[in-house]
Amino acid sequence: MSIADTTGPRPAVVIPVYPPKPLLRPSTVIIAFVAMVLLLFLAQHVIDAGYLRQDVEALQRGDAWRSGGWLTQVVLRVVGLLPYTAWQQLALSFIAAIVAGLMYGVLYDRLRANGWFVGGALGLVAAVLFHVGALYTVTASSPAIPLLIAVGALIPAIRGLEEVGDVQSAIGLSLLLPLLLLASPLTTLLILPIALFAALVDPDGRRDPRAFVAMLLVAILPTIIVAIGIVGFIAQARLEVVDALLPYVDTYANLRFGDLLGSLLALGTYAPAIIVPIAYCFWPNLPERRRVLSALAVVALPLYLSTARVVLNTTLSPLTPSVAFLAAFLSWLAVVRLPFLLRLLALVLLVLGTVLSWLPLELWDDPAWKAALLHVVPQGLGNLELRPGV
Repeated sequence: MSIADTTGPRPAVVIPVYPPKPLLRPSTVIIAFVAMVLLLFLAQHVIDAGYLRQDVEALQRGDAWRSGGWLTQVVLRVVGLLPYTAWQQLALSFIAAIVAGLMYGVLYDRLRANGWFVGGALGLVAAVLFHVGALYTVTASSPAIPLLIAVGALIPAIRGLEEVGDVQSAIGLSLLLPLLLLASPLTTLLILPIALFAALVDPDGRRDPRAFVAMLLVAILPTIIVAIGIVGFIAQARLEVVDALLPYVDTYANLRFGDLLGSLLALGTYAPAIIVPIAYCFWPNLPERRRVLSALAVVALPLYLSTARVVLNTTLSPLTPSVAFLAAFLSWLAVVRLPFLLRLLALVLLVLGTVLSWLPLELWDDPAWKAALLHVVPQGLGNLELRPGV
């Protein structure tokens, strides 16, 4: 008699089958919807109070070409086809509110997936939603939105390249570089350093010059193709190529040295959470492997924008680097798993930054917008004098 006969048949191994996770939680959809409705209400409230959006005012002055990169110019040109100022204001506010509301919903979903409690995730979304810079971008001046999307998309791509470091992740990052070209003249300057970084991350690229050149071409070719395609389309449409290139040339034509300390002070005041990625680089006992480069990129990108806005010829608002930090920081929080104390520190500092952004600190101010939003007209602003001509 064999051993098999004495032991009998083995029991079948039952593998548990779990239902597939939904693409989006119901709470995510609810938060995105509530954020969109709230932002649309505030935007309409500001318009009804007599405020003329900065981007619409630029359209009326003929200065829309100075408002940002090619994406912004396309949106403003399309909106400029609308016959009435009220329609233009509503269209820009609607686009900004929809984009921002969707981003808040996705942010909440990713925070919950990375271990945040419901209260912490809701508090963080609310802190960002009511930050002056975030509200101002949606309800008053939206040309910086493509720049914010580009900065926010760049952080997960850098982290993916840092984690894997293969050709596929390098290609993923290279496909985002054209967005830097389209978003703003300021982010165009970042394309070559990021392409070099993508080529050097690959081990073969560090050892073999031919592999380095190949990886560099993989990273930078999509941007070159997009640039050539846009210029060709403009020429074929018999539009002035010079007008399309003028914002990019004009930004770097004349260097100036403004108040760099004041620009950095505004960034530190409105975005004190900038110390969280730095603390992450040294924090002990992280729940995952430490990724330093993507954390430092969260700090480096807003610092670059704060410096560039006072050195280069740009109309970038003092609030924009702080809002760019929020975009980079939130996209980083969406892909990193932090310990509880570091999550608590991030939430507290974000709330602090929101509170400081509403204080009259003389780092930035738009009394007309605040008067329209809060129905409190400061001394010196007469009735319905929120903008010249309104």
